[in-house]
Amino acid sequence: MKSRTKTIILWTILSLAIIYLISELFTNTRGLLTQLLIIVGAATVFYLVFRHFIAGRIGGGANGSKYKKAVKQSKKKYQAKPAPSTFNMKDRAAVKSKPQKATKPKRKTATHLTVIEGKKGKKKNRAFF
Repeated sequence: MKSRTKTIILWTILSLAIIYLISELFTNTRGLLTQLLIIVGAATVFYLVFRHFIAGRIGGGANGSKYKKAVKQSKKKYQAKPAPSTFNMKDRAAVKSKPQKATKPKRKTATHLTVIEGKKGKKKNRAFF
């Protein structure tokens, strides 16, 4: 019942607003455009001020820069490798004829992982069932 009442009130307010906008458009076009420009300008200023001062504190700062750095490293590590180019038959023969050296694969360090220090020496004091 409450939901139906709220819906009726909402549609009534929206229809009255549309009727007002249409009547203002025909009777006082200049005033309507002035009001709309003022509203849009105020909303833009509010958005820019909020984004500059407040949003930097919420999602930015040291944590935001660390997150962006981790994302950049992850993208760099997992980016798609280009497909190998096609060789001529002569190029293939030249590559095969060269003696290949047995090389060890280089061990890469996982730069995207970090060690979190904890209480390693302290044992848990609880009963296991």
